[in-house]
Amino acid sequence: MSYDGFFIRDYVGETIDGPKGTSWTNSPDIICPGTTPLADPNVITNADNYNKGLPQLNNQTPLTNNWVYVRGVNPKSVPQTSTVFLYYVDTTIVLWPQNWMSTGIIYGGKQQNWVTLNAPASTDNQGIQGTISPFGWTPPRNNTHYCLVAWANNGDDQLTPPDLGSIGSVPDMANFILTHPNVGWKNTTEVDATVPTIQGVASIIGPSSGGLLSIGLQCDKLPKDGYIEFSVPGPDADNTIILPKTQIVSPNYAPTFQVTYPSMPGGFVTQMNWKYYQGATPAPAGSNVIPFVATWGLTSSFIDEVRQIAPQHLIDVHHYGSPVEFQANGRNSETKIRTIMVIGSVPFKLTR
Repeated sequence: MSYDGFFIRDYVGETIDGPKGTSWTNSPDIICPGTTPLADPNVITNADNYNKGLPQLNNQTPLTNNWVYVRGVNPKSVPQTSTVFLYYVDTTIVLWPQNWMSTGIIYGGKQQNWVTLNAPASTDNQGIQGTISPFGWTPPRNNTHYCLVAWANNGDDQLTPPDLGSIGSVPDMANFILTHPNVGWKNTTEVDATVPTIQGVASIIGPSSGGLLSIGLQCDKLPKDGYIEFSVPGPDADNTIILPKTQIVSPNYAPTFQVTYPSMPGGFVTQMNWKYYQGATPAPAGSNVIPFVATWGLTSSFIDEVRQIAPQHLIDVHHYGSPVEFQANGRNSETKIRTIMVIGSVPFKLTR
């Protein structure tokens, strides 16, 4: 077993060493019912609910107290104590840890963003444990959707807060993700799938040190008779992405471009605007449109290493090269299916 600490999933069905999926920032173990607490908090530790990812709630009301529950499982055959820290961050595709916040989080009526949990052995109710008494959290701004992040501190010295540090490059962010399987992320936005044209916006904050990054839009279970388009303004003409209205060539089509962003304090800030045009076949409920940022790493062996350590962060993409190459060749641009590591994403979940 590669990791034996308190395990917080990134998506329904994930296990420590089992099958992997695409929506890795859609943790079913961070549950936010909003301003009203769960009528029965024990529903979060019910094994059937856990396996189905229920209750599935992410209701955020700004400027007032919201309740947040966190759960996970102990993979060990003996009981385990773990301390869970809760953070929030402005929703953006890459969730740089130096931007995580804990101001406004309380527990037991005190300013506190952590709680210690005593999880049973894996043979006892699957080892499931959670915050029966929830965190309180006040989102600080109107018209802002936040990502919630849960961090499990295992082993000795659990009450020392995690060292979030400052990560300034894409390779360093990739390394942070690979070395922290104890973190769960809730960065999902729901959109109405009953309208013919669906659109969204995702914020992008580049690395403060600048450099190469790959930006794309993944279709997750979308019918092939639909179309997508997206654009990302860049720091100059050579790094501005414009994908015109394009038919979806496979249910998991993921057009991707490589750009270079400048070095600057706080990173180059931009956004992706995307549209999905439904065809004759309606998009199924639970399908996703997923803006993402990714990397191939700095070495030829990087992807193979990720495949061994964290295969859930790998996706196959349709790589169009740079925006300049795409503009020169247009739709005739040769695309290559390549495997890449996702370092950040915002799933837009289609609901009916």
